[in-house]
Amino acid sequence: MTRKIFTSDKTPPPAGAYSIAMEVGGLVFLAGQTPRDRDGVRHGDKPFAFQARMALDNLEAAANAAGLSLKDAVRVGVFLRNPADAKEFDTIYREYVSDPLPVRTLTQSTFAGFDIEVDAVLARR
Repeated sequence: MTRKIFTSDKTPPPAGAYSIAMEVGGLVFLAGQTPRDRDGVRHGDKPFAFQARMALDNLEAAANAAGLSLKDAVRVGVFLRNPADAKEFDTIYREYVSDPLPVRTLTQSTFAGFDIEVDAVLARR
């Protein structure tokens, strides 16, 4: 199976040894995105809503690099430092995805310095 890598100058550079997006068999896998800007600076000192939007905007930019958007998501993984932020996240998240809603997991994480990371799997239509 052929693997195709996508890059973008609209996402933060990878913080480690990984690709931001990879397509295999008609599915596009997006690496987790956090509230980090294109200069690699994390904005964990900002309110949760700001961090959530920045992480989702970064994920959207990764999707766009593959010619898709989060409206093409079939699976989303959400990692929250504080599970109490889930309700606020849901409100923001609905602006980025479409019906039928993707399957989703929500996991509590022990992040230090920021509150959220989001990854996704997209399908070409």
